[in-house]
Parts: sequence; C-alpha cells; structure tokens
Amino acid sequence: MGDEAFLKEEVDRLRLQTNSFNSVVITDDTGIAKAVSPETTGLLGRQLKSVGSLEALEEKRSLISKPFISTIKNLLVFISTPIFDPKNNYVGFVGGTIYLKKPNILSKILGQHYYENGSYIYVVDKQKQILYHPDIDRIGDYVTNNDGIDEIIMSQEGGIVLNNSYGKNMLAGYANIPSTDWIIITQSPLNVTLIPLTGIMEKVILRTMPMVIGVFIFIWFFARAISRPLQLLAEKAKSLDNPEVNEEIEKINSWYAESLSLKKAILSGVKLLHNQIGQLQRDSETDPLTGANNRRAFQVKLKKLVLLEQPFSILSLDIDYFKQVNDNYGHNVGDEVLKQQTQLIHRFCRDGDMVARTGGEEFILLLKDVELNDAYLVAERLRIATEQEVFDTVGHITVSIGVAAWSKNSVSIDEMLSSADKALYEAKGQGRNRCIIATPDITK
Repeated sequence: MGDEAFLKEEVDRLRLQTNSFNSVVITDDTGIAKAVSPETTGLLGRQLKSVGSLEALEEKRSLISKPFISTIKNLLVFISTPIFDPKNNYVGFVGGTIYLKKPNILSKILGQHYYENGSYIYVVDKQKQILYHPDIDRIGDYVTNNDGIDEIIMSQEGGIVLNNSYGKNMLAGYANIPSTDWIIITQSPLNVTLIPLTGIMEKVILRTMPMVIGVFIFIWFFARAISRPLQLLAEKAKSLDNPEVNEEIEKINSWYAESLSLKKAILSGVKLLHNQIGQLQRDSETDPLTGANNRRAFQVKLKKLVLLEQPFSILSLDIDYFKQVNDNYGHNVGDEVLKQQTQLIHRFCRDGDMVARTGGEEFILLLKDVELNDAYLVAERLRIATEQEVFDTVGHITVSIGVAAWSKNSVSIDEMLSSADKALYEAKGQGRNRCIIATPDITK
C-alpha cells in the first residue's frame, strides 16, 4: 500500500483489462485516494466521502452500491471490495465506478439489443430509478405513468402486457438480479410481437386450405344422397387439430366408394396437418445448428420431471477455450466442432435423457434416474471421450463439467441449476478439463 508506482499500475490494469469501469480507485483505511485511474478525475489524495465510499469503509466487504451522485457530480454505481494485509488487517478498498450517464459497460452490452421495430431494453432499481435506457436523457429519472412497473418490481421474473410511459401497449419480459436488486426489462410493441404468430397461422391456413375446400365441395354435392357418412366426416373435419381425430374418422362406416375416398382424403389431410404442427413444435424446441434441444425444451423437460417427482442429475458442460477455436480457425470450423461435440454427448444418452445446447459453447446433459455419484462417473467418461476425440481441423479439445442432482424434497430447480453452474466455474477455475460435483462449499 506504500508503493505509489505499484498502486498506479494496478488501478490502470484494473480499468483497462476489461473496459468494464469508467474509473478505478484504491484508498487507504480512512478513504483517502492513494491511486486513481484515470487521473483526470481529480480524486488523487482526496478523502472520498461519497455514499458508495463511506459504505465500503463501514462494511469492509464486497459491495455494489445503489446509484448516487459522486464527489465530482457524476451519477454512478460503485463496485468495491476490501483490501486486507497478510495479518488480516483492513488497509483500504479498491473500487470501480460505472458512470450511468456516460458510455459504460451497461450501454455497451444492452445497447446491442435495440431494434428498429420499437423494442428496447432498460434497467431500473427497486426505487423505480432508471439506471440504463437507450434514451440517455432518461437515465437517473424515475419511472412514472407505467401501469406495470409495480408488478414487475414485486415479481422475480416473468412477462406482462403493460401501458408504458408514452401510452403505448407493450409486451414486457423482465428478470431480477438478486446481487444488485436491479431489474432488467425488455419491451416490445404488442402489435410487432404478434407478427410471427400471424405468419405461422397464415402458413398453416395456406397449406391446409386447398384440402379443406376440396373436402367441403365434395360434401356439398353428395350430401343429399349419402348424407350420413358425409355428415359425420364433415363434423370431424371441423376438429382436425384434435389428436384423436384419426381414430374417430377410422370408426366411421364409409360403406360406398365415394365416402371411402373422402375418408382417405381427410385422413391424409389430418396426417399432413399434424405433421406440420409437429414440425413447428420441433423447430421451436430444437437448436438449428446442432440439432440438440434448446433451452426452452430443456425447461419443459425439467417441469415434467419435477411434476412427476422424478429424480435426475445434470452435467453442465462448457468447451474450454472455444473462443480461440473461432479466432484461430473461423466460425465455420467452430460450428463443426459444436456439431461433433453434440454427437459425442449423444453417445452417453439413454431413453429419457436429454442433450440441450443452452449457450454458445455450453451444453447440458440431463440424466434421468441417475444419482450424483453415478452422474459424476458419466461426466468423467464424457470428459475423457472428448479429450480423446479428434476434431476436424482443430484436432483435440477439452471440456469442463459441473455435476448436480435433484430429487424430491431437495433444493429447488433454480438452486440446482445454479449449483451446477458454480461447479462448472469451479472446474474452469481449477485449470479446466475436469469435472466438479456441486457441493455446499462450492455453492456458497
């Protein structure tokens, strides 16, 4: 703490290595700034008396402050962690600031999701103060005239139809960040959101309409002469989306050739419609690149298992250094690696298990009726198989795996998923290419 050159080098490194903070400061145990980056803040040698600094000095623990006006009149969020000497004596803190009304890490990340169709993302705290908004002039203001913000603040996550501050009907999805009590909200105009659903309905109608029209024209001409079978067929044709309609049509007594032909045509149309609906369902649950299940299908599977009180384990898997594969060989080669890795994971699946791609290079293998220790053995075999696999162009890769399990009366699903992620991060922190079981020590 007495080496000014070292402290200056350290604050510059912390500010520049991630580009996450607008400024970084190191203070002594009285709050006097010993090193500041950038130096243009004018804080060097001054005693910091901002809300975030005083809280850091008092609490002596890692903190994320509420938004406040700083010593140099910036609206900011202050992220700090204490510094202790080898004898565990408190000697100060290191803190990073995010200037909410200037270009910052929030605007860099969330600004990429602004769409020209009127959709946008913004961030508020529990007091309804806006921390990020595409319109920089609204940062620091409080949300008013928004009939859904109170419900959003009371809930952890979900979706809602609301009337925003400009009087527009919006569809909002939101999630709470427990570590900061911030709420991230994405809003889209309701009419824009319904466009994809309208397109799907139009496709279904266009593909089935010729068959439906043909069926009803045929019924119209022959109804008087052969009323009974055609009447029954017409009634069933009104419920083509019923999964049991095939069996019901088969039971109709089509005792003459014309009726029998119509019956076959309807059955063919029902099969086509059900196939199309099934294909749409598969498309909505499948990752288009690898053919694995996507996060939506994975969540549905979890709900079913929990409803049935069916115990299971999950392997949370991440390809080590995958960014280097894309950087060195290109994204096309990276895509082929993901496909081959998916095929490899499928080798360890049984009936009832599931492989899901939940991120860029992140996968989850769900093992039904498998206890934690057995799941760890599967994870080790999968890790070794990956290490030994030869990937085109790339050669060899490795994976890190976090292992967790769920059973009736155990932790919640969210806690189980979180523990698996923490075990995965622990595997990466221990050097990668390893499997870690989620334990209470890791999940703290």
